[in-house]
Amino acid sequence: MEIWEKHPKYVGIEVSTLGNVRTLDRAISNEKGTRSLKGRILKPASDRDGYLRVSIPVDGKRVTKSVHRLVAQTFIPNLNNLPEVNHKNCVRDDNRVINLEFCTRSYNIQYREKYGESLNRPVFAVNLKTLEVSRFPSQHEAARVLGVSNGNINSVIKGKRKQASGYWFKEDDANGIEIDKDKLNDIADSMPFTGGVFAVNLYTLEVSQFESQMEAGRALGVYQSSINKVLKGTQKTAHGYWFTNDDGHAVDIVKSKLHDIGKTGLKI
Repeated sequence: MEIWEKHPKYVGIEVSTLGNVRTLDRAISNEKGTRSLKGRILKPASDRDGYLRVSIPVDGKRVTKSVHRLVAQTFIPNLNNLPEVNHKNCVRDDNRVINLEFCTRSYNIQYREKYGESLNRPVFAVNLKTLEVSRFPSQHEAARVLGVSNGNINSVIKGKRKQASGYWFKEDDANGIEIDKDKLNDIADSMPFTGGVFAVNLYTLEVSQFESQMEAGRALGVYQSSINKVLKGTQKTAHGYWFTNDDGHAVDIVKSKLHDIGKTGLKI
C-alpha cells in the first residue's frame, strides 16, 4: 500500500513509501494575475550513476533533488544526523522506504563493496528439510521471499556458514545445481530442532507436550543441550525424561515408547 506524506522541509510536495514524488495543487501569482496549477506525480530522470532525481519547486525556482534522499527525509528518523542514504539491495533506482537507511560515508562505501555485485546475482536456495530447490533472480529477492538476511545468505555462499534459517544457498553460475544430498542431510542433521517436543516422565509415564525445546527445558529444569542429545539418540534420557520431536507422528512414537517401557520395566 502506497502512503503519501508531506516532505518536512520542501513545501508543496509529497513523497510516497514506494518512492514516488508529487507536487500539490497550488496558486501561481505574477504581474498578469493568479492561476491555479494542479499537482502531479513527477517523472524522475536517472543521473550518470543510476540514481533517480526529480525537479521540485523551491521558493519559486526549480531545484533538482535525489529521490532516495527525499524519501528517507520524509519517512526515516535520522536522530544521529547521518549524512548519506544507503540502498539495502544496492539497486539505486529502488527508492521504496523499506530499501533505504541513513548511514555514514564509510558504511555506504563498505556496504557497496561487500554486497554490491553479489546481491544482484541469481541464487539457488535449497530447503534442508525437503531438499526442494528454488531459484531467485537475486540474493536480495531470496532474502525478501524467504525472510533470511542478505548477510547470512552471503555467508552461506562463501562457506562461512553451513545454513541460514533452514536453507542452503549457492550462486547460479549458469551451470545449474547438483545437489549433494549426503552433504545437505549432514547439515540438516546438525541443525537444532526448533519445533515442539513431547517429554515422557519415566517415573510416572506422564506425557507432556511443549512448543519448543527451550520451553521444555525451562518447565522441566533440563538443559536444552541434554534434550537435544536425547532427540538425536546420542543420550537415552535426561533428568528422568525421554524426549521426541513433535513432528505430527510423535504420538505413535510416544505410545510405542511407553509400551516398551511397560514391557521391560523402568530403565533410566
